[in-house]
Amino acid sequence: MQKKNATKAEIKKQRDPEKIARVIKQKGFPSGKLPRGKVLHHVIPVALGGKTTAKNTRVVTTTKHTQIHKNRKERGLI
Repeated sequence: MQKKNATKAEIKKQRDPEKIARVIKQKGFPSGKLPRGKVLHHVIPVALGGKTTAKNTRVVTTTKHTQIHKNRKERGLI
């Protein structure tokens, strides 16, 4: 099932730095910041209606994150 595209306002709300810091803390990083070389990846992209929640995000390396998006692009998912 394909999710609807998010509006610009919804995307801005999900990318709020305070919200992201809160989720990072839930992921086990008490400072609210990720170590160098790590990024927060949305399993369901924000642009497709994904939320910034602990359940919909993963902490991955920057290299892995690049590979995930490259694979999605090749499969035509983004």
